[in-house]
Formats: sequence, C-alpha cells, structure tokens
Amino acid sequence: MHTFPYITDYINRAFSTERQRLDYIVLRPLLLVFYFFLKLVIFPLKFVVHRVPYGFEARCIDALMAVGMKYLASHDAAELLVRHVQIEPLLYRYVLQEEPSQTPRKLNGIDGDFNVDSLEDIAANNMTIGHDELSYELIERFQRDAFLANLEHIRQSRPADHARLTKEVLDINKKHSLQLLGCTNVVIFIVIIITLFGDLRTTMKALNSFDSDSVLLWCLKHLFADNQHVMIDLDFYMQVYSNRSHHDSSAFFSDPSQYLYYHIVFDEFAYHVLRHKLMKEAPQDG
Repeated sequence: MHTFPYITDYINRAFSTERQRLDYIVLRPLLLVFYFFLKLVIFPLKFVVHRVPYGFEARCIDALMAVGMKYLASHDAAELLVRHVQIEPLLYRYVLQEEPSQTPRKLNGIDGDFNVDSLEDIAANNMTIGHDELSYELIERFQRDAFLANLEHIRQSRPADHARLTKEVLDINKKHSLQLLGCTNVVIFIVIIITLFGDLRTTMKALNSFDSDSVLLWCLKHLFADNQHVMIDLDFYMQVYSNRSHHDSSAFFSDPSQYLYYHIVFDEFAYHVLRHKLMKEAPQDG
C-alpha cells in the first residue's frame, strides 16, 4: 500500500483505495485539463458580468452538490467530505476556546450546528459557501495573545468528538449512489461548480480560503513544541501553496487538488493529533 508516514492511517487507506479507481485514472486528468481552460474563459467573463452575487449562486452550488453526493459520489468520498465539514469547525472552536454562539446557524459559522441530517439541509443552508467562510471567520476572531496566555489550559483539553454529530446523509449516499466518483474527482467537481456558478468575489474567496490553515499550523507548533515526533510531521504541512506563503493566490494558478491533498489532509492530521497525542492519558473515544 502506497502510504506516507506523516498522514493519518484513515487518509492513507482512503488514498490507496482512490488510486485504484477507474475514475481516478481516466477522468481526473481530463477534469484537470478542462478546469485549466475553464478558468481562462470564466474569470474574464465574471469580471464583466458577474462580479457580485445575484442571489441564486449558493443555492445552485449546494443543490448540485447534494445531487452529486446522493447519486454519484463514492461512499468513501461522501464520508471524507462530511467528516471535513464537521471536523474543521471543531478545530477552530478548540483553538479559539470561546463561548459558543447562543443562536447557532445550521451548517454555517464556527459555532454553527454541523449535524448533517439530510441533503435538503445542505441545499437550504448554503453549506459549501458557508464552509469556505469559516477560514475568514477564524482569522477575524483569532487573538494571538489570548491563545498564548491560555496555552496550558488548551493543552489540557481536546477538540469535541465529531462522531457525536449526525451523518445521516451517508446512509442516503450508501442507498442511492452509483459510486462513480472517488474523493479526488468529487473535490474537483465541487471546485468546478463553485467556479461556474459563483460570482467573482465569492469564487475568489473560496479559492483563497486557506489562511486558516497557516493559523492552525502555528497553533499546533505551539501546542506540540515539546513533542519532537509531531513537530517533524508538522514540517511536512508547511507548503508553499496559496496563502501559506504569500497570502493571495491567483485564481488562474489555483489547483483544485490542493483542497484535498493539503487542506482536508491537514485538518484530518490536526484533529487526530489533538484528539490522540496531546493528552496521551485521556480515553480515546473518537
């Protein structure tokens, strides 16, 4: 099995299975070429006629995503996406250590309700765009001095268990899906749909929603400063891609694969080490 030592076992298994899928071998290269030429055409058009939202964009994006999750996505891909939607806000709540909002929004906001009960919830609550906004919300709310002052207290806690959040859409996927698209192609299709239907401002924000990864990486470096093994693993997540190096990546050079191979993989690793390695004496319940 083709594995990497700095990636979690769950992700290594998912990627090893992924590389054997026919859609990964045949369809993925075609989609990447298509997306390259799509960007050359669509962004100049958006600059002229679709610079601000008209109101239908988020609904179209998530309606198509719901259909794809129900009928096309493999179960592994659907599970990985739902896990990510739930794990990311749990990580951000953990590093913020703030009181949750008294009026949580469904599938939106760091303090939101991320039980994914139905495909209708996904479409009605603008989950995709709402998820991208989490990165910007973390940047706005994160306070460096407060985090450092609270460092020892944070070390004595863990992110909440994502298994306690419902994932009923996975049962719908298992029942109805043709299992045609693996993780990579599902992510590429999501990026294509956002690029096609999103307005210019929203699309650019979605393609640049990686600032939070650099903040989370910084937090993990402080939390695990005395753990050499984790620190070595973290070095492999210091990528030069996107906002981790220059804070403003061009849409024309964005790579849809980075959402999966850097962003989702990094969140999975961060969640795993915070749940299982920060407090080795704690019971392993998720």
